[in-house]
Amino acid sequence: MIKNKLGIALSGGGIRGAVHLGILKGLFENEIYPDMIAGTSAGSIAGALAAFGINFDDFVNRLMSVKPWRMLDPAFWMAYIGVFIYFLCTKRPTVLSKGAEGLFKGERIEKYFDELFQGKGFKELKTPLFIISTDVETGEEVVFCSKESVKNKDKKGRQYLFDKKISEAIRASISLPAIFVPKRIDGRKLVDGGIINNVPVDILFDMGAQKVIAVDLSVKKGKNRAETLTEIIFSCIDIMSDELIKMKEQNYPAFYISPDISKIGYTDYYRIPELVKIGEKIAKDNISKIKSYLIK
Repeated sequence: MIKNKLGIALSGGGIRGAVHLGILKGLFENEIYPDMIAGTSAGSIAGALAAFGINFDDFVNRLMSVKPWRMLDPAFWMAYIGVFIYFLCTKRPTVLSKGAEGLFKGERIEKYFDELFQGKGFKELKTPLFIISTDVETGEEVVFCSKESVKNKDKKGRQYLFDKKISEAIRASISLPAIFVPKRIDGRKLVDGGIINNVPVDILFDMGAQKVIAVDLSVKKGKNRAETLTEIIFSCIDIMSDELIKMKEQNYPAFYISPDISKIGYTDYYRIPELVKIGEKIAKDNISKIKSYLIK
């Protein structure tokens, strides 16, 4: 049915990213399969699951059996205990300005995904995948992918890291500033990709996609829930990316899906199964329009 080369772009959005799984599930049930996928932050997880061929229901069941706090490894207090001991020994107060780079190290999450993806890299994926991160020191967009999948390497401000582990790329892409310590790879200090490219439709078109389905989870209607530090940071990323997304909608003729999930928080871990169901309904409600878009 699909004559055009299809890409799927998945935005960030914290726990809300579980909506991606439901939407992808709905597309696959209607035999709509991507030729390539690009994901940012939470979208990188959903994209990797799809590209690797992992069953979404199995993943959700496995994830819900894990207590969320077991996925986190505090970095903040350990760092400041070290700073305090250093101060007692040296009597140099200036060292107090050097603290942890984030509340959590992110190593447990990376290990979890390394086990899930069996330590494999981008070359071994069933579908070409592009995962977006941001170099916090240079301001550049950094894209993880296989070398063979890149067609256009010359776009200004974009750098590539080839054939890394899938788990490393996810760890970098989800590294919310101040929450997670940046991921260091090849001399780069990488944080959440949503800062620079939250809905990576442009990457897919640059890599040869003729049609793109884009799922944007940033809240555009109503009042966004921002009650905790994490939610405030996520909300700030949404606000920053809003104008960029409007420009993309004008310049890149993708099929944009923007679910209204403002009543669900970015960190509502136990609502993941509900979010998957919401995504399935969204796919069902849009499937006729998507098919029309694809066959034009």
